[in-house]
Order: sequence, then structure tokens, then C-alpha cells
Amino acid sequence: MKALIIGFGSIGKKHYLALKHLGYEVSIVSKSYNENDLECFRDLQKVKLEDFDLFIIANITINHYESLEIIDKNVKGKTILVEKPLFEKYKDFYPSHDNYIFIAYLLRFHPLIQEIKTIVQNDHSIYFAEFNCSSYLPNWRACDYTQNYSAKKELGGGVLLDLSHELDLAFYFFEKLKLLYAQNLKISELKINSDDFAFLSLKSREKLIHIKLDYFSKFTKREIVLYSQDKTYKADLIDNKLYIYGLDALQVKEYQSDTIKNLTNFHQKVLEKDDNVCNLNNAFDVLNLCDEAKRRSSE
Repeated sequence: MKALIIGFGSIGKKHYLALKHLGYEVSIVSKSYNENDLECFRDLQKVKLEDFDLFIIANITINHYESLEIIDKNVKGKTILVEKPLFEKYKDFYPSHDNYIFIAYLLRFHPLIQEIKTIVQNDHSIYFAEFNCSSYLPNWRACDYTQNYSAKKELGGGVLLDLSHELDLAFYFFEKLKLLYAQNLKISELKINSDDFAFLSLKSREKLIHIKLDYFSKFTKREIVLYSQDKTYKADLIDNKLYIYGLDALQVKEYQSDTIKNLTNFHQKVLEKDDNVCNLNNAFDVLNLCDEAKRRSSE
């Protein structure tokens, strides 16, 4: 099996390690990679695309659309995986329907997320859910954060898109989400022009859902909290623990999570065309929600 990774930044390198573990022969498209250990193309348009079985689109967000169009129009029967988010905003994209297109919302396959999915399916008395993700953008990567695409609105950066895992999980867990209220702003001292704060209030049938995201917290937190009639469930995705608070007892479960192992497992699910992998319609739901949240916030 041969794979082509378009874009070889931090996430592209992680995909490379996972694919090598699965026995793939991997080539890349990158304008900046200068080593000799990988077959490297400088221009996607000059690659003989039919030679590859799997494509990973991992370049900057604003280039996803063009890369996806080039690949989808020129190959048949292939698998195309686009890093999240699909695009920087909703765009009309008409797939050829000759290929399998997925979006890399990897968090769906975290073992703790799979446990939460089961809880949501089985505990029908859940009435409120909170998604919280806080981190400090300057600590994300070993480079000047002001020069990274995350800091630049024009490149598709911003907390709402960068941390859209939480939005995808809300759709993954719940049905027919309706946006009630949104804030999406730049409010911190960070030297960026992209949004660094987002708060969304949504409804799914009789359930209320809150999502809060930020780039500026000096401590890191990623939690999902579910409130039901008899229990409160807190999933800590930093410590990989699930806390189940009953009326008079506390149960704690621990999970093992490793990014490369999770990516390897994820790629295996992609190969199997697993129904839990995010598809185009799922990704468009996330983009439409992002666009609506931005509009509501600017009103």
C-alpha cells in the first residue's frame, strides 16, 4: 500500500509514523522538507496520483479545498483523508463519488470517548452536557506562535476551527443540534488576529449543550461533563480518566491513550470504512455550525 501525505508539519509527521507502523510506503508533498529519507514532491499537480492508494491532506486549512479537488477529480477507488477542519468555512464541494473521503477527527477513537458514546446511548436521562477545552497557544509548537497559521485568521486559524474536535463530538454524541447562542471573539493579550475564545450554547431535543474553547489559558484542560438524573460523568481527556459520581458513591476508570497508537488505530478504521469515521456530511455539519456561530457573534 502506498500513501501520499500532502503537507509535512507536525500532524503530517504523526500520520507518517502511524502509516509506517501499518506497513505503508509513504511519500510526501512539501515545499520545505530537505531530507533524503523520503520521496518528496514539491507540487501536488506534478504527482502521478494513480500510483497511490491513500492520500492524507495535512497542509494548512485554506489549502484543503484545492488539494481535495485535485485528488478527487484525478483518481478513482482511492481513500482520501483530510485533516480537520475540512475547510476554513463552508464551501460547495461536489465529490466525484469515485473515492472514499473522510475527515481526521481522531478524538472519536480515543477509548474514553468511545466510553462516553456508550454512556450517552444508554443513559437516556442525560439532560445537560459541557465540553471544555483550554490551552495556551504559545506552548502548542516549538516555533514563534505569532507566525503559525493558528494565529492568522486569513490562513484558517482560530480557536473555533482549531479546536473543532469538540463540535464534532457534540454531533457524534447527540442528534439535531440547534444553536441557541454564540460568542466567538479575540479577547486575550495574545498577538494574533484569529479568534481565541468561543462559547456555544446548543440544544439537542431536550438536552442542553455548552461548548467553551480558548487559546489563552495558562493551564490545560480538556473535559466533557454529562449530567443525568442519578449521575454526573466527567471525562478528563488530559489524565485519561472517567469519574462517575453517583448519589452516594464515586467510581474512577483509567484509560490508556497514545497519539501514535490512536492514529494507527484510526487509520485501521479508515481502511475498514468504519461508520464511526467522520464523513463529508459530518464535516459540513461542523463547518455550518462554525459559520453560524461566527455570524451570531458578530450581530
